[in-house]
Amino acid sequence: MVNRNQNADDIIRQVRYDDVAVNNNLAAIVERIMVRNGVNFGLRRPNYTSPLEEYVLQTDAPLRTKIPKFFTKFAGDTTESTIEHVERYLIEVEDMSNNENLQMKFFPSSLTKNAFTWFTTLPQNSIHSWNQLEKMFHEQFYMGKTKISLKELASVRRKFTEPIDDYLNRFRLLKARCFM
Repeated sequence: MVNRNQNADDIIRQVRYDDVAVNNNLAAIVERIMVRNGVNFGLRRPNYTSPLEEYVLQTDAPLRTKIPKFFTKFAGDTTESTIEHVERYLIEVEDMSNNENLQMKFFPSSLTKNAFTWFTTLPQNSIHSWNQLEKMFHEQFYMGKTKISLKELASVRRKFTEPIDDYLNRFRLLKARCFM
């Protein structure tokens, strides 16, 4: 109903505005509840779920434990050794080496690029132990040959468009893997 001193068009606009506001508010409430419960239909994007078990993710490091920075990260390139990476990782997490859950929890922080993408695409709660994680890592990225011969090192040439610094770095990395 409209009073005599009111404009009917203004009243209709106000009712429509109020209906939209109520519907938007209700939609926002429903969406928040869905997101809170892991359902995300409104946003049309998946929620990330870790391949690590929940109890692993909730493991806290003891007080005064130094969390490593992982200056050398594994990218999944063909020139990288998975064995060397795991060894370097275990050295860097020395304070946590007695706690398997902490070893697993911080391992993704030592990965980058393709290797990190691989880890994030593993099925939810699929990793239960450090041995399983290490085995899966080697199965995915191990290239087999980690040493090269002196003959192979001598045959390394600079690529046509390769900057000299990149060539020297590549040569140094190969030299470190050379055996006589």
